Amino acid sequence: MVAGGGGCHLSDYTTAIPKWSIYRDHDFGFTKLTAFNHSTLLFEYKKSSDGKVYDSFTIHRDYRDVLRCVHDSCFPTTLAT
Repeated sequence: MVAGGGGCHLSDYTTAIPKWSIYRDHDFGFTKLTAFNHSTLLFEYKKSSDGKVYDSFTIHRDYRDVLRCVHDSCFPTTLAT
């Protein structure tokens, strides 16, 4: 995830739009990452001009406390889902 508005008023965008660019805006903004618990993160993009959320997504994962496991007592797990 790339989000940023630094230098947004210094020049116009080029006419060529890369495939990875979803949205372009001439305003400053910031992102906020909120961890609700061990398994849920909320990512929000807010404009500095009004503080409203203009984009967001949530990441969920099945949390397993692997530090509590002893050898071979936990199911195999991966961070990639």
